[in-house]
Parts: sequence; C-alpha cells; structure tokens
Amino acid sequence: MALAGVRMIEVPIENSDDVLEINCSQLPEHASEICDILENEGAAQRYYQQFALEYYKQGQADEAVVTLKRGLANAKSNDQTAKLPLLNLLASIYVQKAKQPLASSSVGSSSRDMLLTMATALLTEAERISRTEPNTFLVKGMLAMTRRLPDAALIQFNNALQLDSRNLAALLGKARALFAKRQYQQALHIYQQVLTQQPRGKPDARIGIGMCLYKLGHTNDARRALKRAVEVDGTAAAPQILLAVIELNEAKRRFDLRISRDAGDPEKAGQVAEEAGECLRRAMGCLQRAYELQPDNAATLIFLADRLIAKGDISGAQVLAERALATADTMAIQAEAHFQVARSFHASKKYDQAFDAYTKCLSLNDKHSLAMYGVGQMQLQRTDMSSAEATFQRVLERNPKCVEVLRALGYLHARLPNTKAKALEYYEREMHVLADEAAEHARQTNKLGDHAMAWMDDANLFLEAGLLYEATNARKARKAYLAASIILQRQAGNGDHIPELWNNLGALSQLTGEDTACVFSELNEAAEKCARMLSAARPKQRTNEVRRLENTQRTIRYNVARFYENCGLWQKAERLYQTIVAEIPAYMDARLRLAHIAYFYRANSRDALAQISQAIELDAKRPAPWLMRGNIELQRKNVQEARRAFEHVLKDIAKHDVYALCSLGNFYLAAGKSESVRASSEASSSSPVAKKARDLAQQNYKRALEFFGKCLQLDARCVAAAHGVAIAMGERGFANDARRLFQEVRDAATSGLGPLALCSQSSDLVFKVPQPSVDTVRSSVDDMRVMCDVILWSGVNTAHACVEIGNYRQAILVYESCIKRLRETTLALESQATGHFVVQAFDAGGENTEKMVSEAEHSERAKAARDLQLYLARALYVQAKSTKDVQAMRLALKEMRELCEAANIKLPSD
Repeated sequence: MALAGVRMIEVPIENSDDVLEINCSQLPEHASEICDILENEGAAQRYYQQFALEYYKQGQADEAVVTLKRGLANAKSNDQTAKLPLLNLLASIYVQKAKQPLASSSVGSSSRDMLLTMATALLTEAERISRTEPNTFLVKGMLAMTRRLPDAALIQFNNALQLDSRNLAALLGKARALFAKRQYQQALHIYQQVLTQQPRGKPDARIGIGMCLYKLGHTNDARRALKRAVEVDGTAAAPQILLAVIELNEAKRRFDLRISRDAGDPEKAGQVAEEAGECLRRAMGCLQRAYELQPDNAATLIFLADRLIAKGDISGAQVLAERALATADTMAIQAEAHFQVARSFHASKKYDQAFDAYTKCLSLNDKHSLAMYGVGQMQLQRTDMSSAEATFQRVLERNPKCVEVLRALGYLHARLPNTKAKALEYYEREMHVLADEAAEHARQTNKLGDHAMAWMDDANLFLEAGLLYEATNARKARKAYLAASIILQRQAGNGDHIPELWNNLGALSQLTGEDTACVFSELNEAAEKCARMLSAARPKQRTNEVRRLENTQRTIRYNVARFYENCGLWQKAERLYQTIVAEIPAYMDARLRLAHIAYFYRANSRDALAQISQAIELDAKRPAPWLMRGNIELQRKNVQEARRAFEHVLKDIAKHDVYALCSLGNFYLAAGKSESVRASSEASSSSPVAKKARDLAQQNYKRALEFFGKCLQLDARCVAAAHGVAIAMGERGFANDARRLFQEVRDAATSGLGPLALCSQSSDLVFKVPQPSVDTVRSSVDDMRVMCDVILWSGVNTAHACVEIGNYRQAILVYESCIKRLRETTLALESQATGHFVVQAFDAGGENTEKMVSEAEHSERAKAARDLQLYLARALYVQAKSTKDVQAMRLALKEMRELCEAANIKLPSD
C-alpha cells in the first residue's frame, strides 16, 4: 500500500497477479532502467506514458523523451492506437523544449527548428493513426503558437472544440491565440467561459481576463480581476507581476510632464504627481511580494532591474538581469533579460558589451523594437552610419510614430553629407506626431484651441531643425528657433544659458524682413544674456565657457553691425566692424564688410582694396576676399582683373565655388553681347569682321552657358545662374524659351539666407560671407542695391522677350509692374530713416545724419527709372504703330515727353 503523500505507480508482473510498486519520488537517474523493467514485464504503453510524465514533472525532459521513444519502439504493430498518447506527449515535449532558450536547452546541438520539425513528424504520424484525436489537435495548436502562427493555431483549437466544446485546454489555447491576434474582446469571452466551467483551475483564467480587460482599456476592472486571482491563489507570482505592470504604466502616464503641466492649476499638478507616486509605490509592493513568492522568477527580476536602472542603480540592475538570464525558461523571457543586461552596460558606457547583449536579445526575439533601437544607438556610437540608418528604418517600419526613432534618423542624416533635407523630413514628421498627440489629448480632455506648443517639451528638436533650416528657409528656421525659445523659457525661466539662440533669432529676423523693433529686441536680448553669463563665468575662471561667450558676444556685435547696415546706418556699422577687427584681426567677415562700406558708401576703392589685400594676407586660401576683389574690379570696369580674380578662385582655391562660376558666366555673357553688337555695327553682315564677331559671340555664349550650367548642377536654387541662362538663350534668338525661363526665375526669386553670422550650437562659431546666388532679394544691404534686384531685372527681361516675340500688350504690363516695384523699393529704402530711433539703445550717442542711400545708388536708381520709362515708351509706340491705336500712341508720346523734360530736351509743342 502506498504511503500518504507519496505517489506510487503499480506495474503488473507478467504471468502473475502481483504488482511492482515504484516510488515516483525515487525514480532511477537514467530512464533506461525503468524501460528495461517495463519491457521485461511486457507492460502496456500507458505505463511508458505515466513514467515519462513523472520524469517531465521533475524537470528531466530528456529522460522523458527516452522513455517515450522506448515505448514507441515496443508498441505492437497491430495496436497503433496505443501509440497515439505517446506520439502526442513526445511531440508536446519537443514543442516545450523548442520554446526554451537554446543556451539552457538540454538537447545539446539540436536547434529550435529541428525540434519543431521532429514534433511535426510525430503529429503527422498521429494524424495518420487517427484524425479525430483531440490531443493531436491541441499539440498542433501549441506547435503553431510556438511558430507564431496564431491563425493556424486557432484552426487546430477549433477542431478540438468541435469534438468537445467543453475541452478546457482547447478553450485556453483558443483564448491565447485570439489574444495574440489582438482580438481581446473575443479572448475575454473565452476566458470567462473557462472561469465559469472551472473556477479553481490552473492556469487561472482570471489572469487572462485581467490581461484582456487591460488591453481593452478597462484598467480598474483588470486590477480587480488580478487581485481576485491573488486572493484565490496567494502563492501565484504571475498576477502580482501583472498588477505591478499596470501600476508602473499608470505611474509613467501620470509622471508625463506634459500631462501634469497641462493640468494648469499648480495645486492640481501637484495632486497628479502625488497620485503617480502612489502608483509607483503600489507597483513596487507587488514586485516585492512576487519576489518573496518566487525569488528566481525571471519576470520579477527583469522588472526589478528595470526599476533599478530608472533609479540609477546600474550595478544592482545588472546583477538582477543576469540572475533573470540564468533562470529564464522561455526564449521571450531570456530575450528580455538580455535587453536589461544591455541597458545596464549601455548606462555604464560599456558600449561593446551593450551591443553584444542587444544582439543576443534580437537573436531570441527579432521583433524586440527597443533592442533593435539599442543596436542602432550602438552603431551610431561606432560611427557606423549606414548600418545605424538601416536598423532605425526597420524599427520605424514597425513603429511609424515613434518620436525617438524619428529623432535618431534626423540626427543621423543631419551629420551625413548631402542628406540634410532628409533630416528635416524626419524632424518635421516628429513635430507632426507630437502635434497629433497634443490634439488627441485636447480632445480627450475636452480642451479647445491649439495646445501643440504646450505639449512640446524638447527644445533640442527645434534647435536641430532650425540649424538645418538656416541653409534653405530662413522663415522656417526662425519659427523653429522661436519654438525652442518658448520651451526654454517655460523650462528654465528665460533660456539664459543659450544666448546664441537669441542671436540667431535676431539674424534671421533681418533675413525674413521683420520690423526693426523685433530685430533690435532679439539682438538686445542676446547681448544682455551673453553679458550676464560672462559676468558670472569670469570670476569662476571657466576658461572654455568664457572663450565661447566672448566669441558669441563678438558674433552678436557683428550682427548688430549688419542690422545698422540694413537700416542704412553704415557709419555706426563701420565703427562696430572696426572694433571687431581691432580685437580679432583675422575676423574675415567684418573686414570684408569694411571693404564693402569703403567702396559702395564712401566710394573709396583704395581703402576697399586695401582691406581686401589684408584679408588675403591673413588667409589666401579663403575665396571670399578674392570674390569681393573681383566684384569691385567689375564695378570699376577692370573686367580682366575681375576675370583673373574669379579664375584664381576656381583654379587654386575652390573649383566648385558658385559665385566665381556665376561671375565668369556673366563675364562671357557680356563678352558675347559685345561681339554681337560689333557684328551688327558692321556695314555688311557678310564681311569677314562681322562673321568673326558672330563666331566669337557664339563661343562666348557657349562658355557662359557652361559656367551657368555648372552653377545649377551645384546649386539648383541659384536664380542668378538661371537668369544668365535665360539671357544667353534670348541673345541667341530663342526669345520664347527665354521668356518662360525669365518668368520662372522671377517666381523663384524669394527671400533666402544672406551673409549674417549665425551661431552654431557647438563651440565652433560659423561666420557666413556674402554668397553669389541672387536668390537673396533683400537679405542684406548688398541685395537692396537696384543692380541686385533679381525680381526687377528678371521682370524687365521677361518684358524684353515679350517685345521680341511681338507680345507688346504683355510687355507693357510687365514694364509697368517693374516701374511700380522700382518706386516701391526706393521708397522703402528711404523710409528706413525711421529705424534711427529704434536702434539708439545700441549707441546712445549715435548721429541721425547718415545717408540712407549712397549717391551711387541714387544714380543707379535714377538711371534704372529712366531706362524703364524708355522701354515702356518704346513698347507703347511699337504697339500703337502696329495696331493703329491712337490712345496707345498718345501714351507713348507722353512717356517720351516726360523723359525729354527730365533730360532738359525741348520738343515741339505738338
């Protein structure tokens, strides 16, 4: 007789009524001994099954496999049905072994796929014996779930339920498959059915009910279900762990600064924070109880490790994660343990070990997005940019609204060559995702209005985006920096620790044409913040910080000087530039601005060229002074000297410099025009001189097109090059094509970045110099000169082309719009005298007697006005003559009369 509490198996002795009692707690170490006994006594196959189950329950899966294989080998050929339980049990054990991590598997070199293949073969044999065995369907369902095929698993569990609708194992399997398919409502219904049939069964259906309710958003009901599971079985760790997960997630949600800040009322925000702390305390209590119940439970250890990392106890977290790794009994749990180990190495800056741990996690669970993101971070750390991009892209495919991945891709592309536009695309996507989150939160809380900026809490996103926008869109750059300033003011009072931000805002406000009061306010804010930081840093002898702030202060001073120039206060600007050059003789931008003022305002070419020569002595390999020298020589009509300066840049300094290429294109364009005029002035168009001049003109036009084409290859937005191409086409007789291109140039000529100095967010400050592309319409004083007005002259050339093709009506309309623009820009330039009163805060002793526009500029504008009036009169006259329009002829004569009167030329009264 078996003793109480001791499980005995009675094996009948062959040819006898006696039985052999075997104590299950004292099974032989090797199952072959039991199998020998069963074979000697001719025992039925069910005894092999019983002993296999005992070995399996005691954690000896390999011995269970040996027992089942011996039982199958001894099965009688005429009783195939006796093999069914053994086949199904052996397949089930293979499936369970396949779910275990390979590192802890006792199968040796057998792989997971091999185990699943062997299980499939056993199930195929079982199906051949009987197609109506419920256990076969159950094991096939388990196999499909292990292969992560919930649809296939659902079919098998339904097959089992068709045979027995109350089969609890099939019901539980079906519920798990539905949960895996995220059909939580249907899974909940099945779990409730199981609970009704077996309230005290294991596994406890209440755990599944709690998980489904949580996924459906019924958090409180999920808590109640899991707490009831704890009451029913106080020794179960699983419900404690799941309760901890619910409380941790709730704590994270409440700790979200955006949500607590959105509470508006400080008292209410404090209450939210207190509630979050209470959730965290409850979570830690649940984890503590789970740990007490099962100290080696891998899931508990993983969550505790996660909390220790959050608290900064990295070494303690690593110890727990490695314990979890040793006790994990499934691939999913071991993958999570590897992930926590990787996080601890990552936090300790042991990047190679972190990379290995992240990789091991992915080898066990290739869908672990956080581990994949960690691998991408480690690849960035190794500067393996291409691999990092591919990794982040895989994460983004699975999580298209993950702001961390979008930020990482933006950061990566911002530091790769020729991918800045891609970086901006990712930053903009992140902004849209955050805006959508803000809108959803406002909808859920019934709050009206735009809460997007209140939801944003990361200034770095907008600082990075603004830095990239500087090169393409000044308005968007300014908008991004403004957003960053709002966030910084909200988080740190005034964002005093980044004076560069306010400097950039002031610079960009000039480029985007903001009013002078706005520009002054932002630059003044930058100057004050920088001065305060310098005063605080100098006594503490923070050498690097003092050096950075002094450079920033100098940059702010340079931008103030550019502000004065934009206001026409060039004498004040000159004094500031001189101060900068006295401090830093190698400050190239300030020296070149002095050269610009000397030539264009003081009409002193000697001083201008002297400043340029000093700049070249300081840095002969910098193209900017050579380009300015070429520009000034062109203004002085020394075209050969100008050509040599531009060619020197391309030959010895920067062969892809757009300004030099465009300028040489203009040089050959002018040379071609000169030869065309010489050819047309010959008495005979067929003379050798005229023919040679035409050939030279065509050669020069061809060279011009080559230079302009190279410009456009390097900078597709260079409207000056496109304008040159259009002129060359018009001069070569393609007037209609030229007209279309002139119109496109005019449409494209909008404000862009000019030569203001923008502070980078790094310790190295980048100072920009005047650029050749004429897409900067009024971003600086240079662009305000009438000869740099691309919109004006592209319009004039459009009208010229219309005259050439005989479209006089359109030409007249365009000439009139050009005359209107010239008048408006002249008035705007002169009206900037009002800016004197705004800028006095920078220089209280400043005079208000400076000329807003130089005499040379006055002369240029007067000449342009006369030329435009003459063009209009000519178009009116030709149209009137061709259409016999008396009214048009009167208008033409009126324009001519006004021109003559302005030139003191007397005409007959009629």
